[in-house]
Amino acid sequence: MTLENIYSILESKTYYEKESMRRFIFLENSIHIDRRAFIPFRIYKENDHFFLEPDTAIADEKDLRIVIENIANESIEFYGKKGGEKLLTLE
Repeated sequence: MTLENIYSILESKTYYEKESMRRFIFLENSIHIDRRAFIPFRIYKENDHFFLEPDTAIADEKDLRIVIENIANESIEFYGKKGGEKLLTLE
C-alpha cells in the first residue's frame, strides 16, 4: 500500500467510530470530527507502517499507526505509536 492509497481510502467516505458513533470526515489533510473544526493532519511512513499525526490528539496518543486489513471490509484501526494499543476503530 502506498501513501496515496491511504489518503484515498480515508477520503473515500464518512467514517463512524465503532464505540461512540462519532463521525469522521477526512478531507484535504484535515479531519472533521462531528461538528467540530477541522484538525490538520499528516500521514508519514516509518518502518513499513503508516502513521496519522494530527495537530491535536484525537485519541489517548497523538501519533496513531494506521491498520487497514482489508479494503473491502471498510474498517480502519488506529493503534498508539508508543503503547501499541488499539485506540480507535472507524467503520
